[in-house]
Amino acid sequence: MATPLRSQLRFQFPPERAEDAGPTYRSRLYERFVDLLPLVTYSVMLWCGVVFFLLNRDLGGNAITQLAHMLGLTTRQDLADGRWWGLVATTCIHFNLWHIGFNMLWLIKLGSLMERGLGSLKTVAFFIAAAFVSSTLQLVFSGPGIGFSGVVYALGGFIWGAWPRYTGFLEGFNASSLRWLLLWQGLCFLLSWGGLMPIGNTAHLSGMAFGFLVGMWACRGTRRGWPWLAASLTMLLGCIGLVLRVSLS
Repeated sequence: MATPLRSQLRFQFPPERAEDAGPTYRSRLYERFVDLLPLVTYSVMLWCGVVFFLLNRDLGGNAITQLAHMLGLTTRQDLADGRWWGLVATTCIHFNLWHIGFNMLWLIKLGSLMERGLGSLKTVAFFIAAAFVSSTLQLVFSGPGIGFSGVVYALGGFIWGAWPRYTGFLEGFNASSLRWLLLWQGLCFLLSWGGLMPIGNTAHLSGMAFGFLVGMWACRGTRRGWPWLAASLTMLLGCIGLVLRVSLS
């Protein structure tokens, strides 16, 4: 008796070529996502661009800091003041061209794929949840962070977990893409540990972990994937608990 397809879907490193998906990789055959305009992804990119432009005007050090705070840069004191929204808004803040360039290249690549495969509403929900989780853990354990890279890594983690069922992701994400993200994270560790560049490694790692958990849930489905759903919710609720603790301390 054949085993149901869903029970065959297991964690797998993605293939290099989309056409290789199938029994060899214990996945579904490659099926391209429908074409649609990824309005959520484009809207986020537009806002990140606007924020970058505003922060790179010649305003002076104090004025730029105040503007960044107004746009979402979040500290522990801000949480005590009830500015929870900053944990999501801070992901759209970039000061350097290379920073926003890196994040937007991955966002247009991965975010548009998610929106085509899962729809705009689920993409919005994922962006918000991933931003909240990665920013919270970054702030609590490593200090304030900025930039969309925590969400980018969450997207990478989600696709890593979900691709055997949603093989349309292979159009823009393969084994090389995943290796590149992991190697870049290794370089980020070296740069930050060597004091050469401040990098939100906690946001990267927590974002990828959260995205992977949600992706495995999406891959397995609610009935068979409930442990992954429970782990995702535990991570999300744990971050809410951390924010409450900081807010009340």
